[in-house]
Amino acid sequence: MRLLAASLGIFLATCSPPGARNNHSSDSAAGASIDSLNARLVQTYRARDAQRYATLFTDTAAFEWPAFPTVRGRAGLEAMVRSNWASLADMDLVLRVASRRIGADHATEFGAFEQSWNDSAGRRMTEYGRYVTYLTRQPNGSWLIDRFFGFADSTGRR
Repeated sequence: MRLLAASLGIFLATCSPPGARNNHSSDSAAGASIDSLNARLVQTYRARDAQRYATLFTDTAAFEWPAFPTVRGRAGLEAMVRSNWASLADMDLVLRVASRRIGADHATEFGAFEQSWNDSAGRRMTEYGRYVTYLTRQPNGSWLIDRFFGFADSTGRR
């Protein structure tokens, strides 16, 4: 019986998600740091600051969106947002985190977004979609986005 219990304990420990053995306070601190990164992402989006936007990603980041080819690296991200945001006015972004898995050096976040803007005719448009991000913890303890994948569910006028 002891052998069975010990085997079960070892099995459960090895099946635990990365970081599951961390105490809750470190997960809470990591979650707060990732929330801060998300807030900076929304701020740079609203400010239309392409250069600052790119600094929220790792040097080797990949941005995937079905409507266009995968964008890689900070220079590519900066060029992408400069091009995509040029014709959009009064942009806004809302992120709704559905779940987050935090490991020692990485985290994965799943959620929904609302992206809104005024089109060239001045109509308010809103795009709804889903996203997943893979984040990496930096040596200084901060977090950066290493992979982003998103897709739109629908777009409509407000």
